[in-house]
Amino acid sequence: MTRRITEPRARAVSVLRDVLERGARASVRVTERAEDLAPADAGLLRELVLGVLRWKSALDAEIQAASRAPLSRLAPDLLGILEVALFQIRRLDRVPAYAAVDEAVRHARSNGGPKAAGFVNAVLRKAQRTGPVAGDAADSPDRLALRFSHPAFLVARWWDRFGPEKTLEVLEADNESSPLDLMCNPRRTDRETLAQVLASEGIATETSPMSPLALTVRRGNPIRSARFAAGDFTVQDIGSQCLPFLLPPAETLVDVAAAPGGKSFASIALGRSARAVSLDRSLERLRLLDQNRRRLGMLEALPVAADALAPPLAAAGFERVLFDAPCSGTGTLRKNPEIRYRITPQAIARLARAQEEALAAALNLLSPGGFLLYSTCSLEREENEDVVARVAGRAAGVTLARIDAPEGLEAFVSGSRFQVLPSAASDGFTAHLLRRAPAR
Repeated sequence: MTRRITEPRARAVSVLRDVLERGARASVRVTERAEDLAPADAGLLRELVLGVLRWKSALDAEIQAASRAPLSRLAPDLLGILEVALFQIRRLDRVPAYAAVDEAVRHARSNGGPKAAGFVNAVLRKAQRTGPVAGDAADSPDRLALRFSHPAFLVARWWDRFGPEKTLEVLEADNESSPLDLMCNPRRTDRETLAQVLASEGIATETSPMSPLALTVRRGNPIRSARFAAGDFTVQDIGSQCLPFLLPPAETLVDVAAAPGGKSFASIALGRSARAVSLDRSLERLRLLDQNRRRLGMLEALPVAADALAPPLAAAGFERVLFDAPCSGTGTLRKNPEIRYRITPQAIARLARAQEEALAAALNLLSPGGFLLYSTCSLEREENEDVVARVAGRAAGVTLARIDAPEGLEAFVSGSRFQVLPSAASDGFTAHLLRRAPAR
């Protein structure tokens, strides 16, 4: 029993420090630190790390209210010990509160001696007595930012753009656990059969109305299933599966910044293209793409090492181009909660300039009459509408094109824009369709 609580918690504190102080990516670091843990312990480690990151500001406000010392003066790891314990008390029911306090005290004692243990005990006991810091009202962006541990500037701009009610829905979705999405491989099986096979292995899934190949995992680890190695499915966000539907079908798709290949595979699996030229500058990610295409039996996805700014392909030679641009990721704060502690208005502006340059290069590949889909997992206007408007305004013969809404996705389409806000069903993402004028 002690190991099941202590070991994931000690590692959680260490991972949080790597993420917040050293810039590590939370999901990657959790996976690395969970390799030798039992499945239940690995799951608890992930839940603790991502949960603290999702609720950090609210947890810290409560800890500060119960502490005589400013949080900035706490010894290394002491704040992390308090955050992990308080998250367990407030948000998890698998560990009794008294056990969370007891283990936090032991952890603090092993790190800082009796004084640290006494401090942790006093803070957690007081927090239990006084309860959470008040903050349920949704009457201002600042209150919502504190309550849901989001950057105040981001909440304020969403409040202005989406309105208070929709902003609250986005924040609530961001702070929920992020389920794993799968794309069924129709060359191996069908979605219903795959769901039944996974269920027989204790892996519970549900279908998504947004993609005919999507399954969302509600319980269990499908990566351990033999069906994964057999190529019956791949891990792919539902939003990524939707993107090929937004492009009219064509023989060949150029997928810019493609690795690890999900959009290329989805386009082929959904019959939107017969082959994909899958470009990416990262050799490591291209190796993963190659492994995936072989596992899935989709050799029509052709990996090509290339810089998006200078792709080694014929100019004006392709009817369909998909560019899913590197971005701020503000639509994925549920899956990547550490982003909220790193993103700034200045960073968004820098990303927008890079996106603009890369989109212009991608447009050079587009033949007369061809379509290009530009997408991001960002909700920010600077990275989406503004980038598209500036690039289209400078490119001869390029205009925004109306998206023919696929069945089930009509609610997300407005003219040339497709946007999904974060919800229980999906992370957030935005896409725009552009077209080069046909030759006269």
